[in-house]
Amino acid sequence: MSRNPRLPDEKPGPTVVRLPWRSLAVVGLILIGFTIWRSPVYSFHPTCTYTVNARVIADVDIEGEKLSAAVVHQNSRSRRWIAMMNSAGCQQQYGDALTYRLSDDRVLIIPSRLCRAGERALAQDGQVDILRVCTGKEAVQGSAFMVDFATRPGKWRTVTNGVDFRIIRMTAASTWSNPTDDIASIAPNLLKSAFTYDRNQWWYSPERIINFQRRYNEVRHRPGNSFEFEVQYEKF
Repeated sequence: MSRNPRLPDEKPGPTVVRLPWRSLAVVGLILIGFTIWRSPVYSFHPTCTYTVNARVIADVDIEGEKLSAAVVHQNSRSRRWIAMMNSAGCQQQYGDALTYRLSDDRVLIIPSRLCRAGERALAQDGQVDILRVCTGKEAVQGSAFMVDFATRPGKWRTVTNGVDFRIIRMTAASTWSNPTDDIASIAPNLLKSAFTYDRNQWWYSPERIINFQRRYNEVRHRPGNSFEFEVQYEKF
């Protein structure tokens, strides 16, 4: 007697293929690794974190010349558990400065950091009109800077939105991209420069928004690890 209970004209049922649990674990690990690899820097870092990772776009008008710039900005910082011991160990090297090269070779530099109200609006809606949401000095990006020449920088000074230039539009939208900017293509010699400033004025100088370590990496091969350009704080 046949052990097969199917009738002669009955079609065989579908075959169920079960993956071994080890294969499923390997697939899961690959997916996790791919997610981490594709995530912005510091997304899964044990000591660093951020609350903003956004594409910031700003259009400006300076002496009738209209220019646009975009960066991916991240407000990276230490996690709470280590912040007391190492509060400055998670600096971002890219995306803190919007740069505009004018037709006469001057360079306008505007910080890309959002105000706190802008950060809250971005977290809620995924996008924000910075000029509408931010108020006071944060809205006009008061700590902007001008460098005399992109090709051979020698002097820098502070400039004011509404006086020396005008921001026409400034928006931010959340993104899952790594921080980036176009300083290296717009004005690469800024990355080979050291910016001098008055005592206790570091916060109000380009040194704050064009990362020192990034610039040092550009010139560390030079004799004495010196910068190619020393850009003086001076009106011009």
